Parts: sequence; C-alpha cells; structure tokens
Amino acid sequence: MPDGSLLVSDDYNGVIYRISYGEGKTALNVTNTVNDLVMPESAVSHPDGRVFITEIGGFGTNGDGKVTQLNKDGSRQTLIDGLDDPKGMDLFENQLYIADINQVIRVDLQGEKTVIAKASDFPTKAVFLNDIEIDGQGNVYVSDSGDDNGKGAAIYKISLEGKVTEVLGEKSGIKRPNGLLMDGPNKLLVADFGTGDLFQLSLAGKAKLTHLNSGFGGADGLVRDSDGLLYISDWANGKVWQLTDPKATPQLITEGHQSAADLSLSVDGKTVLMPDMKAGQLVPLMIK
Repeated sequence: MPDGSLLVSDDYNGVIYRISYGEGKTALNVTNTVNDLVMPESAVSHPDGRVFITEIGGFGTNGDGKVTQLNKDGSRQTLIDGLDDPKGMDLFENQLYIADINQVIRVDLQGEKTVIAKASDFPTKAVFLNDIEIDGQGNVYVSDSGDDNGKGAAIYKISLEGKVTEVLGEKSGIKRPNGLLMDGPNKLLVADFGTGDLFQLSLAGKAKLTHLNSGFGGADGLVRDSDGLLYISDWANGKVWQLTDPKATPQLITEGHQSAADLSLSVDGKTVLMPDMKAGQLVPLMIK
C-alpha cells in the first residue's frame, strides 16, 4: 500500500488483513499472572494494547458480571458492569461480542452495550450460552452447553441482520458444545465439555459433524497460534494441550490449574492467555 503497510489475504475466513509497521509495539504483553479476578472466563487482546476479560462474578447471580480492561501500563478498569454471567467473548470490527447466559450482547470499546440476540430470539430456549466465534463475514456463532445432562445443548448462528438459527441441536452427537473455532470456510471446530471430544462441524448445506479427537476432559477453550498449532483447554482438570493438527496426538503443555477456561492469543503471538476461573487468575502460557 502507499503508506508501506501490507495486505494479507486469509482464504480460510475470506478476510483481508492490513499490517502496519510499528502500530503494534504499544500492545500490552501479559507476561505475569493477573490476580484478583472474580471467576474470569474469557480474554481477548486488542491491537491497540488493551486486554479484555469477562468476569462472571458470583455464578448464577445476576447483575454482578463485568468486563475488565487491562491497560498498556498494567492498570485495570471496568469497561462494562451489570452483566449476569458473561462467558465466551470475541472481537470483531472493534466491538466485543459476549455470551451472557441466554442472550448475546455487543459492547464497543467505550463500554456501550447492544443486545444483538435476546432470549426470545432463539428458536429453542437458551440454557447456558458459552462460547462465541465470528466468521469473516461477521456472522456470530454461539454454543449453548445446555444443562448438566446436555438438555438444551445447541449451536446457534446469528446473522448480520440479527436472525438466530439453530445449526446443531441437542441430539446431534455433541453432549455439551463449548469452545468454537473457525476451521476453514464454513467449518467450525467444536470442543465437547460433556465428553472431552473434539469435532469438526461443516456448515455448508446440511450441517455435518465429524469426530476428530478425544481425551480432553472438560474440553473448553480452542485457539490457534500464528504457526497453525491448535490449543485446547480442559476446564475440569486444569490442563492445556497443543496439537499440530486436530487429529494429532495431543502434547500436554501445562497442568495443575484449578479450571482452565477459554483460550486466546496475545497480539504478538507469543503467549496463550488462559483464564483460571476458580483461581481468579489470567495465566500467560509462553509458547514462543
């Protein structure tokens, strides 16, 4: 480009990225554990240097959930409060998309909230909305882990127009869908919290489910690094694995945590950020 920036095409997600020299140097690199969080579930790094963390607060207590903002200087502040049990979160076009029990909200970087899918918009009753993933066109996918037995489990798609459709139901073969990650055009990786299995869901035409791997306990978060390596967390047993491919033999990279929740990648790509929900911590896992 005339300003010296690079354009990089992503044929998996149908996205073109702009890379600018120097703009990322101010980003906050979390190298030490962040303590004193209240049931943190998800974290997202923004290129402007901030890191956002969902804090559930008292589980099942409405109104005490929030999103905490870590600033470049290490200080923290509340971006938005008054949420119920905010869990999975994703960033798209400078706005945060958050699953909050039975609704999905959008929050801009000034803390203004918009409900993009309220409880009554879902074709079946939303029970336990969990993770969020957004494709290159802006469609939002949200998993519903259902109750402890998987009743109400589903994966929903929220279109740009706000229409909510069910792409996978409770009798699909996934007991409690949790972590979601785009895996190429019209494909999602899905972590099953109920069985510890990993699936690929094809979204083209009639939804097709393929079993890929197993043995991940309470499978929760999914993320890929810049080298294409896949990471998956086990909430129930406090572990995180690395896989060269979704079907590959998992390599355990950390254990001994109380509850390894959703996973995200730092802006510089050197760290996987892992909220330890029960410990009240955001733990950086150095991968490079």
